[in-house]
Amino acid sequence: MTITKTQFSRRAFLGGAAAFGVALASPLPALADEERTSADVQAEADAVRVKLDDMMTKLEEASDAYYEAMVEHDDAVAAMDEAQVRIDENNAEIADLQERLGGRARDMYRNGRTTILDVILGSNTFDDFLKNWDALDAMNQQDADLVAQTKVLREDNEAQKAEYEAQAEIAQEKMDEAQAIEAEAQELVTQYEAEVNALDAEVAELVEKERQAAAEAEAKRQAEELAKKQAEEAAAAAAAAAAAPSDNGGGSEAPANNEAPANTDSDTGGETYDDSSSDDYSEDTGGGYEESTSSSYSSGGSANYGAVALAEGQLGVPYIWGASEPGVGFDCSGLTSYCYGYSIPHSSSAQYGCANYILPLSQAEPGDVLYTGGHVGICASSGGGSYIHAEAPGSCVKYGSYGLFYCALRW
Repeated sequence: MTITKTQFSRRAFLGGAAAFGVALASPLPALADEERTSADVQAEADAVRVKLDDMMTKLEEASDAYYEAMVEHDDAVAAMDEAQVRIDENNAEIADLQERLGGRARDMYRNGRTTILDVILGSNTFDDFLKNWDALDAMNQQDADLVAQTKVLREDNEAQKAEYEAQAEIAQEKMDEAQAIEAEAQELVTQYEAEVNALDAEVAELVEKERQAAAEAEAKRQAEELAKKQAEEAAAAAAAAAAAPSDNGGGSEAPANNEAPANTDSDTGGETYDDSSSDDYSEDTGGGYEESTSSSYSSGGSANYGAVALAEGQLGVPYIWGASEPGVGFDCSGLTSYCYGYSIPHSSSAQYGCANYILPLSQAEPGDVLYTGGHVGICASSGGGSYIHAEAPGSCVKYGSYGLFYCALRW
């Protein structure tokens, strides 16, 4: 069964976030304390949770859009740099060719240009004539080649300058787009924090319980879907191996049960965790990550306690959307990217996309990146029962233990 990734338009985010913010600005109807019943509290908690989930969905969309825009920006800057290198190399070659042509011109001025008459009169024999003629022809061809090379280089320079200007426009466009997305996201973060801060203790407690229950239910659904998908892939591989001809007359062995497919599908649909999917671009990464293309891998590997230690060193650091700065702030994928030395992208969906191994949660080891749609954390114990994550706006980097994640990512 293919896991479907929700598609999202950056333009749709920018166009709809303002209207969404107006809706969020409308306060929930408040009831006097003496009038509130348990049903009222439940209804208020339900409404608040829906509101917060909507905000976090918007932040998740914003983070992916921001990351994509920044990757495209960096690609354009790299293309600009490449064009400039070509221009500089061409200019150096043109200067050399011009120097050689200038030397030829100076020689002809001092010694006079060799003509056909000079060749005839300077030849004592027919063999001398042929040699002198070949020499003159070679000199003229060499001069013509130098001129032609200079022309080609100048034409390439014009093309490279045009490419540079085009890429500069793209880079500026993507930077403007990223900044607009960031501004919208920051406004949503402010609204999220204000909504949470306005809750009374009873409603806040109920909202948290409902949020965790919803997240656990979604993680369970995703885990079942992943297990079904992996079982189907294993069965298909076994059938293909059995049908393939073999030198010894038998079929190949079926994949081991602990093999897990490398990434073939990206984020899944369904309700997303409202901690944070603010997974945006990290300037430290440079943006270039390739998705794994293999169909299955062994789940081999050992615990990465270095990543756990780095995560533990940031406990208590505030959640900041789009941040990945030790001691200052992190969002969820910013923390996991930092714990891997910024060698993985600053985006939860991109981390899922480039993982070498996607494993059931039961096979998670300390230091693996744990994943659920839109949120990531660092596994702190075998099986993923304990983890460290940058939770949500208004929260911080902290331990968690409820069933939030459904799979482990490993590189």
